Amino acid sequence: MTIDRVRVRFDALLLDLDGTLVDSQRDLSDALNFLLAEQGLATVDLAQTRAMVGDGARVLIERALRATGGDPERAPDLLARFLALYEPIACRQTRPYPGVLDTLGNLRDAGILLAVVTNKPVRATRTVLDGLGLSPFFAVIVGGDSVAARKPDPAPVRAALQRLQVAPDRTVMVGDNHHDVEASHAAGVLAVAVSYGYAHRSPHDLGADAVIDDFAALPAALHLLAAAPEASVVPNGS
Repeated sequence: MTIDRVRVRFDALLLDLDGTLVDSQRDLSDALNFLLAEQGLATVDLAQTRAMVGDGARVLIERALRATGGDPERAPDLLARFLALYEPIACRQTRPYPGVLDTLGNLRDAGILLAVVTNKPVRATRTVLDGLGLSPFFAVIVGGDSVAARKPDPAPVRAALQRLQVAPDRTVMVGDNHHDVEASHAAGVLAVAVSYGYAHRSPHDLGADAVIDDFAALPAALHLLAAAPEASVVPNGS
């Protein structure tokens, strides 16, 4: 399999961060538990944290407060404190998933434009990307606070398309959860789901155009999408 067909068919890839490019649940869990302890609440384990990740830091805090008997309405007030606890340890245990570095390098070298589109706040996103040596791969970073709405709203995807100056039907989004698929399809972008991330339901039930079990399988999945004459999505107008 060569990447030539992929480059002819697609100009850009948009990639989710947590659960797609990096396994960050341990550092997120540690920061969350520091915050909960400060509030006199019980801690959460890794499985609980995994189920809470994906909709941005504020929602993560809200879910943790609800799970431990706290007041979820306090989440906005605790957001700055959580980020202050998280950012210094954001790369302590977080690592790219197997195959990420080599695959990103091959795609970039083939001329595919790469962007991160995540619900994580943009400063924390840059902290992780810089700390893990991933920043040079990406022409654009759209975080959860870069635009007014977060995935599954298509606004972040559309912002990335605009900044990259690429068309929706020349782009693929890669993510691990329903909001990645829904946001991409609403923007007219094909979606690839990874099966190893933090999905809230089976990756095969997300409605993605392809599912991969290993990030290194992404070029092959893109090759198949590029070869399919029906590989297009009609935006739903959201």
